[in-house]
Amino acid sequence: MLNQANNGLFLLFLLLTLLVAVYTDIHRHRIPNWLSLGALLTGLLLSHLLFPDSRILDSLKGAGVGLAALLPFYLMGGMGAGDVKLMAAIGSFTGPETAFLAVCFSLMAGGCIALLMVLRSGELVTLYRRYLVMISARTLIPAEEGSVAKRRFPYALSIAIGTLIALGLDGRLDFIQFGTWVSQLPLAGGFQ
Repeated sequence: MLNQANNGLFLLFLLLTLLVAVYTDIHRHRIPNWLSLGALLTGLLLSHLLFPDSRILDSLKGAGVGLAALLPFYLMGGMGAGDVKLMAAIGSFTGPETAFLAVCFSLMAGGCIALLMVLRSGELVTLYRRYLVMISARTLIPAEEGSVAKRRFPYALSIAIGTLIALGLDGRLDFIQFGTWVSQLPLAGGFQ
């Protein structure tokens, strides 16, 4: 029972982190450092306090996987530093295997969202031609001002979708058990 409560606490903090990250990224086009670094420290601290045996090492490995997997995208200019830090924080909650799955599904979700943006803008053919020229000339051609390729999109949404899919596949995202756990919290009217 205690282990289930501990996992519920982990999930609660992770979901709150994702919710705030998506909200701030949509409204401010930034993921604040206080959120990413606070979530990273919370993941590490909860790992140490709630699972003192070996979970802290998994938490550190997960943060490393999240950081290392998205760092190349940041270095190439395709992603913001806040996205990379958020993924590292998520890894501190999930551990390395689930963090890797979350990265993979986040990249897929990001690709789908980007494709939807391109289709919605009506610039598919223009973008396709630009990439063909870049590939054949082996040089970068900057996107024109106002083009869909110049627009920023809140990648925290992709990270949240990818993380939720990874948690679901990993068996950690059971909303029925989570709802039962939340209803038993003192603030929710439980323990009466």
